[in-house]
Amino acid sequence: MKKRVLKQWLLISLVGALVLVLSACGDKNDDTQDALAAIKAKGKIVVGNNAVFAPFGFHAIVDGADKRVGFDIDLAKEIAKDIGVEVEFKQLDLDALIPALKAGQTDILISALSATEERKKQVDFSDIYYLSQDIALIQASDKDKYKSLDDLKGKRIGVQLNSTEQTLMEAQFPNENLVLMDNMNTLNLALKAKQVDVVISEGLVAKVAVAANPELAIADGIVIDDSALNSAGVGVVVKKNEDALRESINKTIKRLQDSGDLDKYIQAASELAAKNQKNE
Repeated sequence: MKKRVLKQWLLISLVGALVLVLSACGDKNDDTQDALAAIKAKGKIVVGNNAVFAPFGFHAIVDGADKRVGFDIDLAKEIAKDIGVEVEFKQLDLDALIPALKAGQTDILISALSATEERKKQVDFSDIYYLSQDIALIQASDKDKYKSLDDLKGKRIGVQLNSTEQTLMEAQFPNENLVLMDNMNTLNLALKAKQVDVVISEGLVAKVAVAANPELAIADGIVIDDSALNSAGVGVVVKKNEDALRESINKTIKRLQDSGDLDKYIQAASELAAKNQKNE
């Protein structure tokens, strides 16, 4: 009799433990899969951003105060508005963005990140909100020196550390010594000081630099082939399999594209960035 009771007690205990384990696993999966609900529950969305990449994201004095601005910032605010939450920005170095997202330190990333195949192995991307094209930034006095990509051989080529531009230049010029710097502001200053001969930059970023610095120019003859990246353009980054959150972001992007507001944000950010750089 005692043995039968003991067996029944053990069976009940095992079943109870199994139920608890399955319940815990189910809760964990629900939390992982429903990031959008979690964002709504806490009332804010944390956006990872590297605000040293004008006009995407940068700092400027607006109405007497230092503010984070740019069309990436405008997009983030619109995404938060459509979800119905506040937005909080987390400043991160370029190489720290994806690790921070995967570690749960941010909810999304909006920081001029190209949707490359290499990055897609780690994270998911929204629909594309900006088509990027790299170009070469040079001293205006050197316009006649640079007619093709081959003219960069033997030159001091400046690129942002851990950027897609670094990847491209290392592939196209494996035997050259690239000059790697943390951000574009430092690279532009290095170019003006003739510490580098050329800077490979995202096109819109380079055009802002030229608008603010008449001593700089774009090398029209140099065409940067970025097909090796297999990137369709720039997108918002989310963790893997966060489909509800990604769909919400895609709806905001489509709304802004259809209304023309995204183009307005890009134009306004470009003008502010050029003005800001002139005043530095």
